[in-house]
Amino acid sequence: MISPDFMYNKHRHLLSREELEEENHIDTPKGLPTHSSILRCWILDGKIDGEEVDNNDTLPPIRIQRQKIGNTLYHFGDCIDSNGMPLRPSPIAKYKEQFENRPPALGATPQLLAELKAHDAKLPLGGVQQRMLFQSLRDQMLRQLISCDGAKCMADLVDILQKEMESGIPSPIPDWYKFSSAPAGGKIGYDRCSNWLGKCCRTESHDKPQFSRCSACKMAVYCSRECQEFDWKARHKKVCKHVAKERKRMEDLSALFGDA
Repeated sequence: MISPDFMYNKHRHLLSREELEEENHIDTPKGLPTHSSILRCWILDGKIDGEEVDNNDTLPPIRIQRQKIGNTLYHFGDCIDSNGMPLRPSPIAKYKEQFENRPPALGATPQLLAELKAHDAKLPLGGVQQRMLFQSLRDQMLRQLISCDGAKCMADLVDILQKEMESGIPSPIPDWYKFSSAPAGGKIGYDRCSNWLGKCCRTESHDKPQFSRCSACKMAVYCSRECQEFDWKARHKKVCKHVAKERKRMEDLSALFGDA
């Protein structure tokens, strides 16, 4: 599937200072990692392996009960990795039933949220690593139809997950959401407003209409006409035609090789 994030990959001169920092950042062996091992396993890989996981001594080792993993495998069906560990199901047609039976809050536990807050606090305040940790979690939440509308910092995301975890009920699926079966170009999860230079923090949510797309490239998405006009003048008009051609090329390649 194609993400709007790729729009400026080949146009580095249009990236902001923060975007360039994030694109160029590489964790060094001697430095503090952007994701601790437990956070990498949970956020980026979408799985919990049931073993004690090193969490950089911020808390005692985290152990997830194997019985819980067994239940997760039962619900997720074939959403597993090569080692048989459960993976988060994508909200697409192939995994519709598994997704509807997903655990709330990305499967978060009080221990995981405590590790998240503790690790975020250890990263340089307002630095590139804090931004990247925030963005990686936000992206996974949006992919799982957990709205992050208005969230500006890690505390906002933790609060959203905390409330959903305590309710025991995953976020509702909007009436307008379609479980796409398209090999490419289909929608996965919620979109966030593409007015990144304007610092817009709006994302789609279940109780509001979905965002509109740029009619030309069909990649950039906006929460309002004001954001679209701002972003068009700021930089989107310089890449729109190229993005449209690149999207078509990627869709053709995906259809050719059957990449769902």
